[in-house]
Amino acid sequence: MNEPQAKNVARRSASWRTQSVVLRGLFYPLPFDERHFVWFAMLAVSVVYVSRYALTNPFVDEWEFIPVLLQEKPGLPWLWELHNEHRFPLPRAIYLSIFRLTGDLSIGCFISLAGMSLLALGCMRLAGRIRGRASICDAVFPLLLMHPGQGENLYMGYQMCFMLMAVLSCMLMWVMVRFTEGDVFRRALIATLLGWLLLLCGAGGLSYGFAAAAWVARLAICCPLKWWQRVLLLVLVAVSPLYIAFYFQGYARPGHHPPSAGIYESLRVGLQAQSMVFGPSATGLWPVIGIVVLLVGMLVIAFLISSTFRDPRSAGLLFFVLAGGAVSFGIGWGRSGFHNDMGFAWRYGWIVFPPVAAAYFTWLLQGGRISFHGPAILFIVVACVTPVNVVSGFRDAETKLRVFEQAWEADVRSGLTADEMIARHFPNYHEPLRSETANSLRLMRDHRYSYYESLGREHP
Repeated sequence: MNEPQAKNVARRSASWRTQSVVLRGLFYPLPFDERHFVWFAMLAVSVVYVSRYALTNPFVDEWEFIPVLLQEKPGLPWLWELHNEHRFPLPRAIYLSIFRLTGDLSIGCFISLAGMSLLALGCMRLAGRIRGRASICDAVFPLLLMHPGQGENLYMGYQMCFMLMAVLSCMLMWVMVRFTEGDVFRRALIATLLGWLLLLCGAGGLSYGFAAAAWVARLAICCPLKWWQRVLLLVLVAVSPLYIAFYFQGYARPGHHPPSAGIYESLRVGLQAQSMVFGPSATGLWPVIGIVVLLVGMLVIAFLISSTFRDPRSAGLLFFVLAGGAVSFGIGWGRSGFHNDMGFAWRYGWIVFPPVAAAYFTWLLQGGRISFHGPAILFIVVACVTPVNVVSGFRDAETKLRVFEQAWEADVRSGLTADEMIARHFPNYHEPLRSETANSLRLMRDHRYSYYESLGREHP
């Protein structure tokens, strides 16, 4: 190489280094690597999806919330009302506040996307810290959480209740994973607070809230602490079972849900729900994916049991994974009576994610070959099914959701009455659901929400 060529090579190298520094500066404190290219790509796809399909109209359960959202009914009692098996005081308070501020149901969709995007980013960074370096395998988190196959979670604003539970539970997991013996009391307090917040996030939150309480009790009893710190932590832990007992005061099984079909069927439907962490593609891989999920889960639990007495992190992750299993089984128990594979509902993709994340970090903490092969296999599987999830999400929204919404809007603008709208679009609705939906339609017309001012009025 002659001297001019060497100078050109050196100049290009310096220019590339300068560009790299600029890029790193723009995204500081993010290390700009291949994981983040995947994250940005999934974010771009999801933003397009939510921008196109996020619903400004109520969807399914949201119809019954309209009187509260439009201030025709008081909001405070509604925060504690049962929604199927759930009480959602924290998500409902946020949902109601956002609507009161913006007057738009679709804003919740963007908030849910933002929450899950930050969760994926946080999981990638935590994995990099534990491993000591970045790995493309960590891109499994945005691939699992941010694809359009999440469907209902992304175009229904009220699904922020699932987003919030997933984010808070993973924050609890981070506290467990980053535990150090010199920081017991502070970590225990943070875990207690997160556990309380999770208790406010429905039946699934009860499982993780109880797991947080169990872990904090273990820290209080087994770790070196001052006597007053032990007493304080145990007193705080007692709040969780008291809340759970209060939660079930006045509880009644949803009248429109049939009784559970038994243990075996509940396990099968629960495994379906857990498999939905892999998106719509899981339905095509069933039952193989269910068997693999069950076997991997049992192996992770067995390893955590073997090390739980000597390592507080393993104890925490064990409680956490068991809580995730309880959530999946709870879905199966509550939905098995329908006998129609309700475990494959797309909306379960977020709330069954936390135990998969816990398994991933268990592999990393274990070290050795499993810390490489476990994440690598999971990444390969998820990378293979991601195109299916993306295509499925867009196809379903374009051919079903968008077609229905366009026909619905056209009929409202044409001046059909509330009763005529229900007769045309919800012919299977029976009382009292029929009257409640009609009442919500009239309230939206009277409050001039969106295009509902065009809704027809019934003749006296």
